[in-house]
Amino acid sequence: MKLAVRLVPKGLKERAAPQVERFQTFVKEFEWTWTKAILVSLLLWFLAILFLGMIPSFWLYFADQKFHWRQCPCPSNLKFWEFKARDLVAIILFSVPVGGFIMVPYSLQKLRRRLRSESESRPTGGYR
Repeated sequence: MKLAVRLVPKGLKERAAPQVERFQTFVKEFEWTWTKAILVSLLLWFLAILFLGMIPSFWLYFADQKFHWRQCPCPSNLKFWEFKARDLVAIILFSVPVGGFIMVPYSLQKLRRRLRSESESRPTGGYR
C-alpha cells in the first residue's frame, strides 16, 4: 500500500484529499441500524447476482455465439485452446467479484478500527 501511495502524483493527492477525508470520516462515524443493514444486504444480493451469475453467463454465451469458441470433435488444436480460454475468462469473471466481496468488507473493517484507534486484538476469556 505504501508503494501505491508513493506512486500517486502530488497534485492528485492534493485534489483528492477532501474526498479521502470525507470518506474516512464516514467510515469512522458510520453506525448500523436495521434499515441500513437490510438495504445494504439487498444491494449486495443484487450485485452478487449480477457479478457472479449474469456477467460470466453472458460471456459464455457471447464467446460461443460470436467467437465460436466451443468444444468440437474436430482434431484442431486451436479450437481446444479457444475453448479453454473461454472457460478461463469465465473463471476470472467469477473469481474477481468473489474476492472483492470478501476483501472489501475486511479492508473497511480494518480501516474503521485504525481510524477509531481501536486495537486489533480481541479480549479473551470471560463473558463480554
